[in-house]
Amino acid sequence: MMRMAAFLGRIEYREAWLALEAQEEGELPPYLGSTLRGALGHLLRRALCDGPGCGDSCLRPESCRYYALFEQARPADGGSAPKPMILEPPLNQELEEIALGAPVRLPYCSGPPLARETVPTLRNEHVLRAEQGAILHAGLRLVGPLSAALAGILSAVDRHGLQLGGIRFRLRAARDAAGRMLFDRQFPEIPPQQPALLRLSAEPERARRVRIVFQTPAMLKLGRKVSFDPAEFAARFFEHSLARAVQVHNCLTGGPRLPWMELPRLETELVGYRLFHYHLPRFTFRQQKRLDFDGMIGFLDLKGDFDPVMPYARAAEVLHWGQKATFGLGKVRVLILE
Repeated sequence: MMRMAAFLGRIEYREAWLALEAQEEGELPPYLGSTLRGALGHLLRRALCDGPGCGDSCLRPESCRYYALFEQARPADGGSAPKPMILEPPLNQELEEIALGAPVRLPYCSGPPLARETVPTLRNEHVLRAEQGAILHAGLRLVGPLSAALAGILSAVDRHGLQLGGIRFRLRAARDAAGRMLFDRQFPEIPPQQPALLRLSAEPERARRVRIVFQTPAMLKLGRKVSFDPAEFAARFFEHSLARAVQVHNCLTGGPRLPWMELPRLETELVGYRLFHYHLPRFTFRQQKRLDFDGMIGFLDLKGDFDPVMPYARAAEVLHWGQKATFGLGKVRVLILE
């Protein structure tokens, strides 16, 4: 079984954790993942594009770093392809606590389930007020060879800042996953450093009862439809974690493609859950329309012999789970309870 999970060690990535300082007061949307992704896209089109016309009509799609990070949706063989950028959006304390089981309190409110669903809804329609000098913490993770662009991205954010909503932010500091300083505005003469290269772990763990915590909206698509069924999430969590890791390996590492892989026989019992259908509308200015980014927030408690599949759960903590990780969706934590 460990030979089966060994491919995880070939998935390399770099990550940086940014402290962004507000240069003025203003208002921000309650979920900043899509806002931050849009601001990075606007900034990096200039910094990473290798030629004019970047976007859907990029003139050099095979070599353009911007196109690979933000636009490419399908590889040459016509399948689907994950993007190499994974966003760790700023999370407010209230949402983190709700995901872990705390009571729902303002600015969030819960409501009855939607038609043909069993989980309650969760909304936050309040804007966030940010004062001048306020600090937002966000993470940026790049997978595969394009992770070498991360130091350049930090440099671009340092030089130009980011426009989030109506507020301009500047890069105050950045650290890597181990806490090593990559940039500090107190020492402007030192340019942003490259984060260390990391690899996914294939190490085994003993687990008989686990809690899967969805910290940002998790989208499970079955066919063309998004599911909000707790039983489907429980039955497919490890399967989809493996599938995403294989997809990332085949599309982003540059090595030989893995064959079709299936999980070992796994008896999973859903012993408890507290989940919400999180309503997350998003307006895309480029397409001039509203998109639904609704997903599941909360936790599942599962019982079973999870030893052989825990490496894929740990991979999901890095690669995220479900759809739209480049917007910060699908951030999960896996807690071993027994």
